[in-house]
Amino acid sequence: MLSPRLASRYAKSLMLIAVEQKQTDVVVKDMRLLQETLQSSAELRTMFTSPIVPYDKKLKVVDAVFQNKLSAITHQFINLLVTKGREKHLAEMVASFIDQYNAANQIVKASLTTAVPVEDATLQQLKTMLLQNQDTKSVELVSKVDADILGGFILQYGDKLLNDSVSRKLQIIKNQIKDNSYISKI
Repeated sequence: MLSPRLASRYAKSLMLIAVEQKQTDVVVKDMRLLQETLQSSAELRTMFTSPIVPYDKKLKVVDAVFQNKLSAITHQFINLLVTKGREKHLAEMVASFIDQYNAANQIVKASLTTAVPVEDATLQQLKTMLLQNQDTKSVELVSKVDADILGGFILQYGDKLLNDSVSRKLQIIKNQIKDNSYISKI
């Protein structure tokens, strides 16, 4: 069950503690590690969301999986979540923390989807172009290949979406033909 308000509050609290202790860079690395691990391990996600697994076993699993990989702040944060029964929202809290960190540091995520792989020089030019925005200090650009778009590109930048794919253009033409008011409908 998604709970963005709860996730945001816990993430904000963790951010405040990290800022107070001057550990934001360390904690964001921990959060990225947690996010990557949770995305790649269905078993770990299931364990965190399961009401059947007792909290002490969850803490042992966290200790075993992340032994010496997480900072003390992050480890205490996870322990707090597990003892309070909020661990099922961990993935949301991690994503919310990363979003808050990115917003505070003017880091924008961008995603480029093309039908064929793009050269690194083109990706670097795109990053440079995106950095011209005054509200952006850094861009995290991810390039994806999706043959279904047939050609062109789809660029998602922050909360903006530019879909200049051939499949989208064909869909627009198809809709225009369907909605043509000059053709009598039988």
